[in-house]
Amino acid sequence: MFKYKFSKLLILLLLPLFSLSVITACSDDNGTVVTPDPDPDPEPGDPNLVELAQSDENFSILVDLVVELGLADVLATEELTVFAPTNAAFEAISDIIPSLSNEDLTEIVTYHVTGGTILSTQLGSSQDVEMLQGERALVTASAAGVQVNGFANVVQADLRATNGVIHAIDQVILPTEYRVAVQGPSLVEVAQEAGNFETLLALAEQIGLTTTLQFLGPYTAFAPTDEAFNALFSVVDPAGLTDEQIGFILFYHVLFGEVPSNALEPTQVVPTAAEEPIYITAGADGVTVNGTAQVTAPDVEATNGIIHVVDTVLLPNAFTPVTSIVQKNFDLSTLLALVAERPAVVEALSDPNGEFTVFAPNNDAFSDALAANPGLTDEQVTEILAYHVLVAQVLSGDLGETQTVETLGGEAIYVTVENGSVSINNSAAVTEADFVGNNGAVHIIDGVLLPNAFTPVTGIVAKNYDLSTLLSLVAEREDILELLSGDGEFTVFAPTNEAFDAALEAFPDLTTEQITEILTYHVIGAQVLSTDLADGQTAATLQGEEITVSINGGVQINNANVVTADLIGTNGVVHIIDAVILPPTYTE
Repeated sequence: MFKYKFSKLLILLLLPLFSLSVITACSDDNGTVVTPDPDPDPEPGDPNLVELAQSDENFSILVDLVVELGLADVLATEELTVFAPTNAAFEAISDIIPSLSNEDLTEIVTYHVTGGTILSTQLGSSQDVEMLQGERALVTASAAGVQVNGFANVVQADLRATNGVIHAIDQVILPTEYRVAVQGPSLVEVAQEAGNFETLLALAEQIGLTTTLQFLGPYTAFAPTDEAFNALFSVVDPAGLTDEQIGFILFYHVLFGEVPSNALEPTQVVPTAAEEPIYITAGADGVTVNGTAQVTAPDVEATNGIIHVVDTVLLPNAFTPVTSIVQKNFDLSTLLALVAERPAVVEALSDPNGEFTVFAPNNDAFSDALAANPGLTDEQVTEILAYHVLVAQVLSGDLGETQTVETLGGEAIYVTVENGSVSINNSAAVTEADFVGNNGAVHIIDGVLLPNAFTPVTGIVAKNYDLSTLLSLVAEREDILELLSGDGEFTVFAPTNEAFDAALEAFPDLTTEQITEILTYHVIGAQVLSTDLADGQTAATLQGEEITVSINGGVQINNANVVTADLIGTNGVVHIIDAVILPPTYTE
């Protein structure tokens, strides 16, 4: 079962932005996990932050800079947390230090310091930390350790001083201006420089995603322009969206890893950071995402990924009607084309106040069905389409082993579930389930469902799980199956499975020939509807003997009650009965 759930990955990615959780590990220089053993609370007479750093030779370069830049008094008196680069960290950038002015160095050093005392046990899995320099750093914590800005590892945590704490890190972290000069721009700086992503950047800032897109990755970002967001917000009020919903939408534009345009196949389904896929088509006309968004500028490079500029905001299923769910998927393009030709159908299924379930045949299914049923009229195609729609939302988790459900066209489909696999009308399997939109759900199926009017009487029997015994008995007799599947006019009185169980229990020794005779006794070589029947009427069967009709508060055929009447197919009609009727020669 694929019961619809809100993206688990989205929740995992968003929670760090809104809540804290306790971590208990960091890593040493070799990346091994060590358990922090914070010093006890400082006592009067213990060293302040400057004195503590001076006592450890691993911080001698940092101490020299602090003294030279006149920062010692601040670090000795105010309550601070210092992410202190080791000497090895400073030596790794020794080639650029001589070119830096004291003002530059002050910016860099103060970018390693934040106000207050932050112990490792107080860290959540991800948080923005505002540094004294004025910019934010991203601090992440996991079982693998604590990192700053996605690359500087905390190699020794919780060195306590009277006025704060030191965490030793193995890399120097740089404010934006210096980081861009040395490493190049991240996804965020590339978007800022472009000038036409102000809405995207503002939303990322609103939900706390900016530093993630600056310091983590690599990512592939499908970046909607301001014009794209303006088009969306002309029909959707952004004030009505929660931060969680905005986060879901933004994560839906992000892929893990770098995916350049030249790596794309003609079609592909790609998982996003929102854990819901996007559908990409690539060809001579360019790259399209979800059937609507055009990539207008591909492969804009950043230090931590690639940007593909798109002209439309991509929306997860939860924000779209069932028609848009179909539109996204290139494997449903035939269904989309047929629906698009019928504006009334599009309008009905796009109603946000509606509630629908669409069983969506894939392109291969339609190709086979249209080849087998050439010359369909517009009205017939519309009837077939309506037979794939329920006027209620039904998820796979709502299904029992068997159920009969009425469709938009008024005719029932028959749904069975076995070992987690869902089948419709015993002819089409659900291959992907529970694409849930704002007005219903879409389930993709591998066959086109045909109403009774498009099937012979054998097809009507084959649909109904409650006629499976009759179906299997007929299927064992190719001459009967071929006859009832071909041209002609037939009336089939179809006993239910329960009726066959009772009959086979009462007559356990029936031969193959006798069962054949009994089956043909249930068939008349003409179409007879319930409205054609009269009390006392008789009719000859294909077996040769006659049946008798009684009308007494209902219709009876011999001793069997008609429980469902007038299921009309291309070559006759089926009436479901609650008992197996036996030829008179079997009962005399």
